[in-house]
Amino acid sequence: MTDEFPRVFLLGAGHSEAEAARWLGRNLRELGLGAPLVLRGIHGELLAAGIETRLDHVTPPPDADQEWTSGLGSTARRSGADAIVALGGGRCLDVAKLAAARAGIPVVCVPTQLSHDGICSPVAVVPDETNRRRSLGAISPRAVFISIPTLLISSGDAVRAGVGDLLANPFALRDWALASGRGLAATEERSWELSRGSYDLIAGDLDDDISELAKDPGFLVRLADGLIMSGRAMISAGNSRPASGGEHEISHAIDDLYGARCMHGAQVAFGCIISSALYELDVPAFRKRLERLGLPNHPGELGLGSDDMVAVLLGAPDTRPGRFTVLEDADLDENMARSLIKRIWGDG
Repeated sequence: MTDEFPRVFLLGAGHSEAEAARWLGRNLRELGLGAPLVLRGIHGELLAAGIETRLDHVTPPPDADQEWTSGLGSTARRSGADAIVALGGGRCLDVAKLAAARAGIPVVCVPTQLSHDGICSPVAVVPDETNRRRSLGAISPRAVFISIPTLLISSGDAVRAGVGDLLANPFALRDWALASGRGLAATEERSWELSRGSYDLIAGDLDDDISELAKDPGFLVRLADGLIMSGRAMISAGNSRPASGGEHEISHAIDDLYGARCMHGAQVAFGCIISSALYELDVPAFRKRLERLGLPNHPGELGLGSDDMVAVLLGAPDTRPGRFTVLEDADLDENMARSLIKRIWGDG
């Protein structure tokens, strides 16, 4: 457990992106960062213009994997960079966290969309040489900058995915308690409360139109706070248990078997359907909520059939060895998996 939470800087609505760039640059200088290596995605170009550095900016390729990330860490170390500042989506931030860990320097995260709770977590999801996405221990950022002017122009799908990732937290906590009850894990009160609180921040918005919420600065602040709080829960616990259970195993299995079918948070929300069924909760109501939010609630929306889902259910426990969840507890065989799929989605 650690108390080393990132500092969070927030620039509210009513400013231009040019003003946001100057705000970012000024605060980085005040943090004492004079020679950062800037890693930026497509949507981070305007913000990055405000950062003063003698080093060239780097844009990660679409296929940036662990080997490329290791090379970035070496570049940062050899160039004398005093930090990596990442401006972009989930892949950009994850690559930066892992590269900074390997370089032994701090990382600063500036998300240009709110699509998942990895903004300040000590975990990086980066593909290996076979293009399989792997969750790796990295470092949490020294600081996180939230620019609402930037986030107001991000996609509604990204916002949906961010909401989807937070939908997983109550299920992850159930799984953590389940593992604790079997003597396979120890819960930690502070992490638990942070995870629960992160979900509570957006719970009152779950019946609203996401397309409208994506344009609401107040909601974006709540969503950013929730995603950051979820990351803090993982920092406090020293692992991802407070925010990652069986629903994440489902998403990882889809990635491994069929490749990512949509944004991580959206796939995780879909995985919550399985957890909901195994915990004998109100599955139709949960699926209806996902439908209202514009998140996938049927395998067909991910291009998956019944046989594909059987393979996902049987393979999911292998994606996180040592992580006991409701999936491991169910210990599904092929017939049980087919029965579960039929119970949730019928024959369609």
